[in-house]
Amino acid sequence: MIENRLIPNVNIFSDVASAIPVGDFSKKGFGLDALNESDGTSFKNVLSGMITNLNNEIDKPDQLLNEQMMGNPDVDIHDVVTAMAKAELGISLATQMTSKVVNAYTSVMQISI
Repeated sequence: MIENRLIPNVNIFSDVASAIPVGDFSKKGFGLDALNESDGTSFKNVLSGMITNLNNEIDKPDQLLNEQMMGNPDVDIHDVVTAMAKAELGISLATQMTSKVVNAYTSVMQISI
């Protein structure tokens, strides 16, 4: 028998068996039962939370600018510019996510059953 010293001697079955005990497959996350159980968060709740956060980020530069123009010493012009950049980045991200979701929906709808 020819011995190849470049290939490591690995027993995959013993490595997998030691990594995941057999009893753990019945726990949540390993079976189809996990699909039927929900943890209380829905896509609608996540999406509405993201939109609320985006609206807050968009309103923040205006609030900071008003406070800075009223003479509030705690607000610096750098804070206003940073808030504007965050709002612009948030709008850009939301626009890209919207187009990706619409493209995914279009792709799913084109699948014939």
